[in-house]
Amino acid sequence: MSFDRILCLANSYKHDHRCVAGISLVTKKWVRLVGRQVPGCLTVKETCYADGKQAALLDVFEAELGENCGSNCHPEDVFVTGEVWRMVRRFDNPRDARYLADYVNKGPAILQGYGDRVYARKIDGFPVDKSLELIHPEDLWWWIRDESGKRKNRAIFRAGHVSRTRYDLAVTDPAWLDQLKLLPAGIYPHAFFFKDKPAKTFLTVSLSEPFDGFHYKLVAGVVYLPS
Repeated sequence: MSFDRILCLANSYKHDHRCVAGISLVTKKWVRLVGRQVPGCLTVKETCYADGKQAALLDVFEAELGENCGSNCHPEDVFVTGEVWRMVRRFDNPRDARYLADYVNKGPAILQGYGDRVYARKIDGFPVDKSLELIHPEDLWWWIRDESGKRKNRAIFRAGHVSRTRYDLAVTDPAWLDQLKLLPAGIYPHAFFFKDKPAKTFLTVSLSEPFDGFHYKLVAGVVYLPS
């Protein structure tokens, strides 16, 4: 058991529960926190501080970690103990933005390639070295659509400075989805949400666990800092 200070870069939906991930400010590596009540997930209660508030993106919090429990598709996974997390500070000043920039993937390929998914068989035979990446997107749009009465929310953006690869990924960040729920179906430029308050935006992209033969790439965190 050991205590760690973690910069929260994702607190996303995972089934009916949560997936919390971020960067350890102790080891400088990505971690994904896993509880023992639900396999591979955290309950909402497990993501809360003593006052009942959930850990938010750009919170730095202290958590007690147990043993590693990484898998072929999620090598960063580590168990948390039952100790309640403690909020330390917000990570939102100019120096913090520069720190985040060091973790940004500057290439066009995201998590094993250029598509929105990876074959599960591929990862069964060749474990990935990471399942989380921080992206500084360009030409970012939000696509809200209704399919057979079910609402879909997608992030459309470009990555990389050479190939200009465009991605179209599902969004699982609850806080950002709450904003999208207020809007009718359509495609919205990212600037629409900030008006006269420009923000520097990063996306935390996560590889899902296997589903119907694939691991999907998800926008698990929409991280924005005032410019």
